[in-house]
Amino acid sequence: MRRTDAQMLPLPLDADDPVRALGRRVRTLRVSLFLTQEGLARCTGLSRDTIARLESGTPTLRRPRMRTVTALAMGLGVAPEQLLPDPCRLWGEGGPDLHA
Repeated sequence: MRRTDAQMLPLPLDADDPVRALGRRVRTLRVSLFLTQEGLARCTGLSRDTIARLESGTPTLRRPRMRTVTALAMGLGVAPEQLLPDPCRLWGEGGPDLHA
């Protein structure tokens, strides 16, 4: 599947938990690109464990940093806003600007 195809996939939303919603979006895109967690880790410079924790919605996972979201978006070939449509829900008002 081409990356442009992955950009057009409907991504699941989770109204209650922005970290869990982000994890679901990452997994949906990763699988659509036929990438393993290890493959995505190589593309992003993140660890496979970080990707696994994020995708599983591990309750002890802290909110991911902006650079993590940006690296995931780049590795998946999408804009950060597609992974995280409402940054304020994750980081609060005055949180990181995905356009900066």
